[in-house]
Amino acid sequence: MNDINNKCECNFCNEILVKDLFNTFIVKENSPIFCSNFLRSIEISKDKIVSDLIDYKTNNPLFSYYIGAFWINETQSLIIKPKIENIDFFKMFNKCLEYSNIIKDFHTIYDINFDEKTIKHKDNNLINSLDILIVIHFLKLLELELHNGLKRNFIKKEENLHSKIKGKILFSNNIKKNILNNRNDRIYCSYLDYDINCLENRILKKALKICISKNIKNNYSYCISFFNEVSDDLHLYELNKVKLNPLYKKYKILIELAIKIIKIQRYKDTHNINEAPPFYINMSLLFEKYAYSLLREKLKNTENSILYQKSYLNGRFIPDFIIKGKDYNYITDTKYKEIYSNYYDKNDIMQLSAYSRIVKIIEEFKDDNEYQENNYTPKCLIIYLNNDNNNFDFNNMKEIKYFIKFYKLPISLPLF
Repeated sequence: MNDINNKCECNFCNEILVKDLFNTFIVKENSPIFCSNFLRSIEISKDKIVSDLIDYKTNNPLFSYYIGAFWINETQSLIIKPKIENIDFFKMFNKCLEYSNIIKDFHTIYDINFDEKTIKHKDNNLINSLDILIVIHFLKLLELELHNGLKRNFIKKEENLHSKIKGKILFSNNIKKNILNNRNDRIYCSYLDYDINCLENRILKKALKICISKNIKNNYSYCISFFNEVSDDLHLYELNKVKLNPLYKKYKILIELAIKIIKIQRYKDTHNINEAPPFYINMSLLFEKYAYSLLREKLKNTENSILYQKSYLNGRFIPDFIIKGKDYNYITDTKYKEIYSNYYDKNDIMQLSAYSRIVKIIEEFKDDNEYQENNYTPKCLIIYLNNDNNNFDFNNMKEIKYFIKFYKLPISLPLF
């Protein structure tokens, strides 16, 4: 459908969907969709991420747990806001990125599309959360990568050499600069040099300087010291000339983040404050990473360990966490849902029940005092969202009624 408003006058489109002056629909994540026309307009979107915005697991379709700005079609856009207001994303990202095994795939949580036209919206904080996320992610990943030093790459150099040839002779320049001036002791050459002052590192340095301009000084002094021999010169057209070595996967992600930071800054310098490129943040995945970081912190210096995203049966079953040790033994999954404050989701119960019947998962708990071969059922734990409880503590764990060995543990998100 090309224009939702022209074809639909239902209560949902006219009253429930908030629409601003810029022809942008505004909703909250995980809210229900009561209009088939609106639902259809999203389903037929050419943008794959837009079609992933719908959750069909319930009787009534819901928006999924993505937040951000999206184009539904060529003229109408959609803003999805967090269901919890005033989330302190800065604290969340900082906590998540304290651990290297989160940093390495943190880029899967979000994306930003600079190839699409901007989305206008009256809320001038539209892109602030994503801006902070990318900067913190970049700084943490850069610090991690710099433990191995800056990568070098081949760069093309031209030089008027004294009595030697390096690379190939540039005959035109050699005639102009040397032969016509009777400089027979000089040869003008072009050659490749394996140098630290390559395009990739100049991009990193540019992004690093943008980070300090935002007053985010985490690890800046440590990082900038590696770039003393790297030039500040960088032209925007060079961002499209980067050819990354596939062997350096982390460096590839790092360069992509740096380019995003540079482009976002350019966006802010050249666009209205109420504009942003299409972007998204996967809140469910962010919640999972945040829960993992809290678990790591809580179990630090204890005789307990966490297996994170370990796969079983050829990758068909991947519980979020296996917590095992002296004090805690649980198959654990995070659920970015508030339903567990008073009830449960049967699909989640079935999911964890399946995990608890897999032989290889059961064998992870051999050191549990309760373990008996062929007669052991692991305990299952669901970590859920509850912002009424600000203290993450295993003492807040409760049994889930009606189920054996099923427990729930609340986690709150940091707020301003």
